[in-house]
Amino acid sequence: MKVTQRTLHRTLLATAIGCALITPSVNAGALTAIYQQALDQDPQLKAAEAGAKAGAEALPQSRAGLLPSISLTGNTTWIEAENADYNNHGYTVSLSQPLFSASSWFTYQQGIAQSEAASLQFDQAQQSLILRVVNSYLSVLRAQTALETAQAQERAIKRRLDQVNAQFEVGLIAITDVHEAQATYDNAKVARILAEGDLDNSFQALERLTGQPVGAVDPLAKEYPVENISPTEPQAWIKKAQAGNLSLKVAQANTESARRQSQAASSGHLPTLSLTASYDRDKGKSTGNNDWEETNQIGLTLSVPIFSGGATSSISRQAEYGFAQARYTQDDTLRGVIQETRNLLRNLQTNVLSVSARKQSILSSETALKATEEGFNVGTRNVVDVLQAEQQLYSAQRDYANARFDYIQNLFSFKQQVGTLSPDDIIGLDQWMQAR
Repeated sequence: MKVTQRTLHRTLLATAIGCALITPSVNAGALTAIYQQALDQDPQLKAAEAGAKAGAEALPQSRAGLLPSISLTGNTTWIEAENADYNNHGYTVSLSQPLFSASSWFTYQQGIAQSEAASLQFDQAQQSLILRVVNSYLSVLRAQTALETAQAQERAIKRRLDQVNAQFEVGLIAITDVHEAQATYDNAKVARILAEGDLDNSFQALERLTGQPVGAVDPLAKEYPVENISPTEPQAWIKKAQAGNLSLKVAQANTESARRQSQAASSGHLPTLSLTASYDRDKGKSTGNNDWEETNQIGLTLSVPIFSGGATSSISRQAEYGFAQARYTQDDTLRGVIQETRNLLRNLQTNVLSVSARKQSILSSETALKATEEGFNVGTRNVVDVLQAEQQLYSAQRDYANARFDYIQNLFSFKQQVGTLSPDDIIGLDQWMQAR
């Protein structure tokens, strides 16, 4: 589906209205609420909106060169002469309408392209906000997962340390096992402290978006589907990205703007033709006649540039170089879009396999831990083996959670790449967030 500024604006408005109508008793999903707050408070989006409005003014400014201009001038002059001293005063209304000006026409076309580029850049900012909200939200979930894992690991190691101390006191194990367990427990405490700091930092990133503190977020449901998108071949997605990617559209609009600027600069060598008309009302002459005199004029003005010191030729060359630069930039953007579309599609396919493998790794680690604990109880394994097995289990759980978050992050980046990312994706993801 092709995403345009008008489409995004309508969706954003619908989202805003929907969020505004939600009452606290409905228990609105934290992700949607955070996104709504970011819509209202994010300074980057506000700056982009102001920039879009400023860029849109290029159109009426460039169109003005094709429209008539009207001016009013007035004068009063005291004159001292040999024959008489007198005051001359009056006013003149003048109108000028361009009939032929290639430069003004191409400048107008450039204004259209500039206005379109400004609109597309605002669309980019809207998609960027969606991605920043999702990524910041996922960063909090990652940090929460890391903290919960660190806390669980610390508790488990503390129980193991207490068990080892009890066994040492009755002479069942050596002091080295106690030292190993104590060192592992101390490292687990450090990991938990670091995880607490990372969680606080991740909430600060959300506060930057919303302009106010965020107390908690909803976790991702276990049932969230991690599956390949269809089709799995990249060519169809590359074609979609070439038609919908906003970065590429901005580059295309900039290239069109540069092309029109080059045409306008080259038109500086061409003549211009204008229709002129004026009305003059004047009073005060040396002859002593103080009656008002009126003069009406209408005519054509032909201006043929001959030589301007080489400035016109230089400006034309400069604009041509700028046009070439824009073309190369567009080509590079296109190649980047193709590359990134392939990469993200491949990453998504890898994420699906990774999530499945990570889930199986948890089961394997649980089995390995049980076997190691049984070996420790009968004396065939030592406490170091048990601690390592426990660490492997918690690492597997953390890696599984991060693999799911990686899939979501890449999925949203992929949608942005092909130009389909919209607030509906935020709403869809929020349905898989479960309040604690």
